[in-house]
Amino acid sequence: MLRFIKWAVAIALVSAVAAAGFAYWYVEKRPIELEGGQSEIILKVKLASTVRNIASELLNDGVKVDPNAFQWVFKYFGSDRSIHVGRYLIKSGMTLKELVKHISSGEVIMSKFTLIEGTETAKLLKKIAADDNFEHPHGELSSQDLMKEVGAPEGTHPEGQFAADTYVFAAGVPDTIILRRMYREQQQRLNAVWESRDKNIAVKTPYELLILASLIEKETGDSKDRTLVSSVFNNRLKKGMLLQTDPTVVYGIENFDGRILKSHLKTDHPYNTYTRAGLPPTPICNPGEASLVAAAHPAQTDYLYFVAKGNSGQSHFSKTLKEHNAAVQKYLRNPGS
Repeated sequence: MLRFIKWAVAIALVSAVAAAGFAYWYVEKRPIELEGGQSEIILKVKLASTVRNIASELLNDGVKVDPNAFQWVFKYFGSDRSIHVGRYLIKSGMTLKELVKHISSGEVIMSKFTLIEGTETAKLLKKIAADDNFEHPHGELSSQDLMKEVGAPEGTHPEGQFAADTYVFAAGVPDTIILRRMYREQQQRLNAVWESRDKNIAVKTPYELLILASLIEKETGDSKDRTLVSSVFNNRLKKGMLLQTDPTVVYGIENFDGRILKSHLKTDHPYNTYTRAGLPPTPICNPGEASLVAAAHPAQTDYLYFVAKGNSGQSHFSKTLKEHNAAVQKYLRNPGS
């Protein structure tokens, strides 16, 4: 009987050692294969994904891994709570341990998104909706849903509320995450600029400053002209003069075809600064930080007019209507002179 027990113990030990050896090989040495001879695949880990969800996604993507083994290894290495949203590059030949460590490491594929100064929010939303580096859980957001998602106060108009910049993010995150970052950054910039503003400027609130900055953004072709353009608008507002800026008129035209006509300037609507005094009701684009600063710190001039110098991007500034008309004659009606 004793001899039988010894043999049973020996067999059990051999079996345990063999099982341990197999488990070690399976987890740490066995290379994982990808279906179809692929060399790599992109794994998408979505918001609120569980380890079981990830195991299913791996199988769907053609990664030959046992779901139960994957979940056990994930938990064994203390990684069951370390699930980072994003996209992961999975290469053929990885071991199960390497696969788990890679996914739990948060080493996601990074991407970039750039919002250019002067872009309208409607165009921003279309650009984001067309970018497959984002997940789009809500489809293309409406203006109302957009502002709710970014945490803006109820009734906030979406124009002008997003900071122009280049944003680095984990590919595969929901688009609302980057929109929230843009919104928060613009509020921080606006608040900082407002606190540092010249005390004698014409605008009375941060929102008015944001509107003015959007006009400066659209009217400035050369960065050196920003504070001068700001001074013209500032001087006009103080004198009660119409701003008479074409970009506001264009913003208020539905399906604008690229040609502004005299009839456009005469047709009254809330954004027509040729027919209505003061600032338009909302910004007309998302201004960059430089335009916010220019709105808060206009140059000290007596200029009341400006006109573009042909295709140079620069503007000519004038103090009187007579000087302005002469500049218009020179640069617009006789551009070659």
